[in-house]
Amino acid sequence: MQKWILTLAVLGAAVLGHGVLADMPMDSTAAPTGQETTLKGILVDVNCYLKDGEKGDDHEDMKACGKACLNQGLPAGLLVGSKLYLLIFPGDSFKDAVGKTVEVKGTVYDGNLMVPGKAFVGTGNDKKPINLKGRVMM
Repeated sequence: MQKWILTLAVLGAAVLGHGVLADMPMDSTAAPTGQETTLKGILVDVNCYLKDGEKGDDHEDMKACGKACLNQGLPAGLLVGSKLYLLIFPGDSFKDAVGKTVEVKGTVYDGNLMVPGKAFVGTGNDKKPINLKGRVMM
């Protein structure tokens, strides 16, 4: 429990400090609030994305950094165009999809918080379900 509180506190400080989520322009990628929707984008490790703009799993000389961050309980995000959606679900469920195209079906709240119901990695015939194990973090 303390790990999650610390994680959310660090994330909150990063978001408020950088204004990344608040200053993002509303564009055609914005999902309706409180309604179930489907979004496609790049799965990111929110920690490294907010700090360094990293979108993939490997960051410079660090192999599988994104996977390691999500495996440790840091949150995952879905980057749709220039808009970042914070996935309100244990990050380790998404650890094998960092840097890949992901489709998430779920409900969006407050413009950029998404509670996933189903998720898939890949596109077209190569689309595979992501096992969403755990509980929603709300």
